[in-house]
Amino acid sequence: MSRSRLKNVDFYRKIPKDMTEGTIPGSVISLLASLVIAMLLVSEISTYLTPQFNTRVVVDRSLDGDLMRINFNVSFPALSCEFASVDVGDAMGLNRYNLTKTVFKRPIDANLNPLGPIQWERGEKQKPVEHADELQHDKARALVKYHTEEKARNPNADDHPLQVLELTPSTFETAKRQNTVLLVNFYAPWCPWSRRLDPVWKAAALETHKKYPEHLANRVRVAEVDCTKHEALCVAQHVQGYPSVRVYTKGSDAVRGAGEHDHASYHGDRTVEAIVKFATDLLPEWKTTDAETSAKPIEVRLPSDSHGGETVKQIRGAGCSVTGFVLVKKVPGHLWITASSDAHSFHADAMNTSHVVHHFYFGQQLSPSRKRYLEKFHAGVDRASSLGALSAAGAGDGYYGKVEELGVRGASKTTEDWHDKLANLRFTSVDGGTTHEHYLQTVLTTIKPWGANAGFNVYEYTQHSHFMKAEKESPRAKFFFDPSPMQIYVSEERQKFYHFITTLMAIVGGVYSVMGIADGFVHNGLAALRKHNLGKQG
Repeated sequence: MSRSRLKNVDFYRKIPKDMTEGTIPGSVISLLASLVIAMLLVSEISTYLTPQFNTRVVVDRSLDGDLMRINFNVSFPALSCEFASVDVGDAMGLNRYNLTKTVFKRPIDANLNPLGPIQWERGEKQKPVEHADELQHDKARALVKYHTEEKARNPNADDHPLQVLELTPSTFETAKRQNTVLLVNFYAPWCPWSRRLDPVWKAAALETHKKYPEHLANRVRVAEVDCTKHEALCVAQHVQGYPSVRVYTKGSDAVRGAGEHDHASYHGDRTVEAIVKFATDLLPEWKTTDAETSAKPIEVRLPSDSHGGETVKQIRGAGCSVTGFVLVKKVPGHLWITASSDAHSFHADAMNTSHVVHHFYFGQQLSPSRKRYLEKFHAGVDRASSLGALSAAGAGDGYYGKVEELGVRGASKTTEDWHDKLANLRFTSVDGGTTHEHYLQTVLTTIKPWGANAGFNVYEYTQHSHFMKAEKESPRAKFFFDPSPMQIYVSEERQKFYHFITTLMAIVGGVYSVMGIADGFVHNGLAALRKHNLGKQG
């Protein structure tokens, strides 16, 4: 092909430079065109670099199966670990009470600071407490009646053991100092368990005091406190259930910072034989005799050391941090945290179930990278503040309780709201006997990042809470969950590169053509105007 023929296929015919001229309007339009092209190019590049999320709703067919994991960390400043119980149930009728295998409890003070190591950690259920039968009750009453009558006939006789000591706030501290071991029954006359223990406790006191005469410097004493008469004393000793048998040894119950106590609670069998054996195990008679003859002080081992933790529980503070996880079916259900015991009564109006939720979420914990993807997914979504949702539901500051937010939720303020809406919220009971209810509507969201082979699951939930007066049950913190049968599938997608290049070319060509047309109109208009002014156009 000759050069002349090749030139005929030139789409871009050239105009000699000496046949063109630059104009001021053309320069302005050219600068404007360059600016428009630059702005559109930046916008298109930003769009190309920003991922797009394709969302669709499908029936839940996740690989998690029928089970869903609930992770929680809730602190109760006024609920002792001695009675704190985690119960779960669902609409299928499956109920589990006082879970221990995956639940940890740690005593805390009123400011949520930990007191000592974790207590009541993973383990099997404790054996039920054995109570005295009718025959044993009759024998105990007969023993107490006999010694009472004999003491009344011979008040100066030395062969009768002391009756149970009735302590008051003025004599409590003195009794702890004067006795090597002091066993105290904190009771309430209205409590059926206290009434059942009463004759057994009095008989055990007689049998114990018989083994440890008053002339001994080291002895065991059995006492009791009526919590309806001395409520402040019982509160100071962190008594929340009746009857509560507390164990004090010399040097124990030292009140440290933030009200921390160091004593123990007896949870063994409630028979005369069991209580007397417990007392003599703490301070054996031979040790007492040897100490009296050698004038040596006696070191009493703490009950938790000598009895393994099944018979006694260490009491350090009035609060408890409950943390762990449970596996539940993907059906409507509940998780309750409350005071529970098979051998104690609770005064509902005096119970305080105020709590702080450090975290409460479903499924696995999100890694920082997955949190970032969740933030991307929720970018541009208006923040549904938990406090706002609470107020809208009528659960703001009210007669029974109030709610407040602790700390800052994160930079984006979206991730924690969707994945863990209860995190860093404090629910406070204004009145005693208040139950806190939290309703959680969960939905499984599967997010597949761009370039990943598989996605990851995250359970998001909406949350509404309110307060109510406990009527026929003990006050508690209730968490109701309702899993959705649907699944949200989100895939991160990016614009194809060829589509990006095509768009860039369209921008350059389109702007160039449009501005060329505009330049032609301006040039021709100015030329016509000049001709008109010169009188060459009529």
